[in-house]
Amino acid sequence: MNFDYLDPTNYGVVQTRLDDDQQELVWNLLKKYSPDSAEWSGNTLLHVDVNDKQWSITDDDHVFENTILRPVADAYFQRYGLPKIPKTTKNHGICFNRFWCRASTRHDYQSLHDHKGIFTFVIWMKIPVNSKLERADQGGFRPEAGEVCLTYIDTLGTIQKMNFSLCPKCNGQMILFPSEMNHVVWPHHSTDEWRISVAGDISFNSDEVFDKIDAAPDPSVEREVNPDFRINE
Repeated sequence: MNFDYLDPTNYGVVQTRLDDDQQELVWNLLKKYSPDSAEWSGNTLLHVDVNDKQWSITDDDHVFENTILRPVADAYFQRYGLPKIPKTTKNHGICFNRFWCRASTRHDYQSLHDHKGIFTFVIWMKIPVNSKLERADQGGFRPEAGEVCLTYIDTLGTIQKMNFSLCPKCNGQMILFPSEMNHVVWPHHSTDEWRISVAGDISFNSDEVFDKIDAAPDPSVEREVNPDFRINE
């Protein structure tokens, strides 16, 4: 007997690791645009005011976009295609929309959420803890501590989780996934050292508009000849 295996369409995650030069580029950008209250020793954040723990980054000369982000997005397109059906009348280009750095320390977290784009990416630049050890502390009372978790619905309608256990060896690791995929960042508890990550979104570009999607006849023209004309009847 011969068997064919048919996999229903579902959208995955692309993962890669930045090389040393690429990581240095990101470090230079996130430190350049860090708030005035941020104090650095090399790539170690010593202090930042509580209201400054997240800040926007400018991609100078589009170097990050062209050398890092576009190749990762292209890899996603080649494997999975576009994970979002346009709900517009015309096709749009896509653009690198938002770029920011987030510094979090003991007990900081980001609750379950999604983003309003096509793709979202995260790069873990400095992980100060081992999430496996975080989970083991006070066994059973700190599940998923120090982890990042993506949630999705499988073909049976069951909510599933994709967990990323993080440790210093993960520094420079990057993931890119559909923006509508809910995700949560769980806190670490064992140190006051800062966890540094950068993130951003790729979105439809409202300033780059192309041909109509599934263009239908213009009713105003048809009604001059046939006043009873209706689309999709």
